Amino acid sequence: MPKLVFNNQPGSWHTGSDYPSVPLTRVSWETTPHHALAYIFFGHVNIDFDGSPTAYGPAGINPPPDDDLGNAGNASQGYFGVLGLSPSDPLVTSRQAKIDTTAPKFLGTFPVVQQAKNGDPKPGYYVSTTPHASGPRHFQNSYIDASKIAFGALDGRLAPLGFSLGDYGLAIRHDENLQSAFYFADAGASKFALGECSHRVGKDLGGTGRASHFNNNYAVSFILFPNSGQTAPKMFPELTDNTIKTGLRPRLNDLSRATNAGDLGLLMAFNETGPKTVPQGKQKLEKFLKGPAHAKPANYATILLGLATFGFWPFPDVPREERSPFDKGPSHGPSTRDLFF
Repeated sequence: MPKLVFNNQPGSWHTGSDYPSVPLTRVSWETTPHHALAYIFFGHVNIDFDGSPTAYGPAGINPPPDDDLGNAGNASQGYFGVLGLSPSDPLVTSRQAKIDTTAPKFLGTFPVVQQAKNGDPKPGYYVSTTPHASGPRHFQNSYIDASKIAFGALDGRLAPLGFSLGDYGLAIRHDENLQSAFYFADAGASKFALGECSHRVGKDLGGTGRASHFNNNYAVSFILFPNSGQTAPKMFPELTDNTIKTGLRPRLNDLSRATNAGDLGLLMAFNETGPKTVPQGKQKLEKFLKGPAHAKPANYATILLGLATFGFWPFPDVPREERSPFDKGPSHGPSTRDLFF
């Protein structure tokens, strides 16, 4: 059977201010080490509220928006998290679109306000955008809803590695059995951090709160699959949970065929470290494999459970049970708990 090899990708990578430097580890077959099957990194999930109908709104609106308007635009770049139009725009002059002229004016534009007559879900809040619109640009429903759809923002530096919009990824929380599969539906420039995902992903992982006070203070491993998307998001922007899971399952199942498949979870677990420090998963894994027997790293079992949820099963001689691995009762052969712990 094939063997997996792990190599850190050259370059400077980060997942935000908490982890200003992280390794991006390439996963490949030993026979083709330069052909990436996947990439792994560690950090905190960064929340992208763009596209949610409650992402941004005027001062004083209640309930408060998910994010602060200062994160949706600035004087040098204009508006990018909300749709901004100038007072002379034909949509505004024809009254098809309404703008809030009391909001900051960036590059001659003001935020567009959702309206009931357009079928917008949250009239009074601003129209929050994502890169591709499936309908009129001033309609909120033309954009992917970050509060409902599990998507990631594609770091521009990943494009040369074979990534594009539509590709799949999986985020696994280390300390709880919580995971979120996602696909890349938003995009950013090369300055964007790895690990930026939609509000839905953050909630799936157990996060709560709003704006800069969203609680993302928990360890997360990410595994991304280049060249894995089937259709560009602009053709059908909102992928269902089942579609994403179906796209991930064969890729994780393929990795689990490796003779050293368990090392994948070990690498993720060894990456875990406190904020501001650099994850050292690859080095710790190599030391673990070379040295005398040691206990597996903390949260290894939880990470394997997260991978198994989406098709990773490195136990060819043990039928996978559909029941919860921690259920008690009759079992055919070793339980999942016995295998993971």
